[in-house]
Amino acid sequence: MRLSKGKQFLICTAVFAVLGAAFKVMVLVEGFTEVRPVNAVPMLAGLSFGSIGALGCGIGNLIADAFGTFNLTSVLGFFANFIAAYLPYKLWHLLKKEEPNVHTWKNISLYVFLSALSALTAACMLGFGLYYFFDSWIETIFTYVLFNNFGFSVALGLPLFIVLTSDSVNLVCAEAKKSKYNWLKSMKKPVLNAYTLLMVVIAAGVFTGWLPGNQAAAGFLNAISLLLLLYLLL
Repeated sequence: MRLSKGKQFLICTAVFAVLGAAFKVMVLVEGFTEVRPVNAVPMLAGLSFGSIGALGCGIGNLIADAFGTFNLTSVLGFFANFIAAYLPYKLWHLLKKEEPNVHTWKNISLYVFLSALSALTAACMLGFGLYYFFDSWIETIFTYVLFNNFGFSVALGLPLFIVLTSDSVNLVCAEAKKSKYNWLKSMKKPVLNAYTLLMVVIAAGVFTGWLPGNQAAAGFLNAISLLLLLYLLL
């Protein structure tokens, strides 16, 4: 089943906006976040449609925020949801030669790993974004975003992705651009390992209360993680 880029964008935007708005009443942190089954969408949209799907998630989140939580912090939500979709797409094509699917246990394990890393990235962007740009640290934001994204990506997103990539549906997934610079791709794998470790360290720091109280360490770790993330995305 082939879809034009315009249809890909509209579908991802509409699904994210409708699901996001529908659960605005299930508030976790007033004015910031709620129970979000819609957080299963970025993994599906990103792996299926690449940057177009990621853009649909970002715009869809802005539309959903218009139904109750729209403010300046919605800009962070746009970038967090865009990257939550785009990062798994980039990393899948870095690590695998085949199109995204969950037909084998190895691919299912990779899907779960990408879901966890994507969730950690979104949690850091929103949690520390509020801290640095809006002078507000809310630990529950980090926690809820992390478990919302990871939990729904696996519990809801994985079964849906099994269906979407089945022979009966055979959704045509986005194709990654093949780089002429193989040495650049080989360098990205160690960078991915370093980024993953750094995300785990930051999460451990938040849950133990070490971060962001230690401002120097928080600033250093987040700056390095941002540079590594940009390298992986570009």
